[in-house]
Amino acid sequence: MAVLTSSNVVRQWSEGESDRTALYALRKVTSADTIDLVADFMVVKQAAALGTTVAGTAACTVSGSVVTMPAGLANDAGWLLAWGVSS
Repeated sequence: MAVLTSSNVVRQWSEGESDRTALYALRKVTSADTIDLVADFMVVKQAAALGTTVAGTAACTVSGSVVTMPAGLANDAGWLLAWGVSS
């Protein structure tokens, strides 16, 4: 488990004023890694990850602006889609 930084998580797209949707590119992500999206979100309501090892999309665990990666990821690349209250 690691706290991921901007070298692992790169915002590719975002849209919204009061509520926001954002898409992030992921690099070197493993299960239980955490990402604090406080720069974009006050509160993340839902998040899903799509990795190269995970078959399909997996829901992430969310607590405030912190997103925890789902099981099945092992030094993966992929995508994170998040929706919530913008900061």
